[in-house]
Amino acid sequence: MWKPFLIFVLLYNLAIGQQGSKDSSQLLIPPKQLVQIDYPLIKGYTVKLWNKSKFELMVSVRDRKTDSLVKGFGMSKGTSNQLTVTEGNYLQFENRFLAILKVEFRLLKGVPGNKKTLKALTPQRAFYLENNSAQSLPLIIPGVMKPNLNPFSRSGVNLPNGQNIYLNLNGKRILILTVTDSIKQGDRIDLARLINKALNTN
Repeated sequence: MWKPFLIFVLLYNLAIGQQGSKDSSQLLIPPKQLVQIDYPLIKGYTVKLWNKSKFELMVSVRDRKTDSLVKGFGMSKGTSNQLTVTEGNYLQFENRFLAILKVEFRLLKGVPGNKKTLKALTPQRAFYLENNSAQSLPLIIPGVMKPNLNPFSRSGVNLPNGQNIYLNLNGKRILILTVTDSIKQGDRIDLARLINKALNTN
């Protein structure tokens, strides 16, 4: 069983682990562990993340009362991302490897403004992409990320309706999935099955 580390942070400028670049902090994620970060005195915040590790880092936002997934994604080595954690949720990092992972993060002031809020009203789906095969699957999610899904692994995503997901096959994009209302919250999508179907159709 996973035993998560829960870190309650009460101040914006509290550094966890050693200090990183200006106004940012670094956190070390132990092998095969979850680290949860919560700011109970802040109603909502935006955080900028950098994966400083050699392996993929799993990031998710979860409900404080039920621990259910609100949104999540994988960050490849050397990549950065930004996400908003609204009131009642906490931030979670997952290390699926035997090596220590390092993440650098910086809290931004408050939640996004009106424009961002309006954009969030677009119907979205939080679900899982599963690689049930023995091969790595290089994916392309335009405008979001380019994850490389390891064999027999799962990655949580939170994508809007209409978002396309492609397989990167020797530099060629092959459409394998378009997010629609048919995908329910928390669904597990078997990518190997979708890829076989796409390759046999083309």
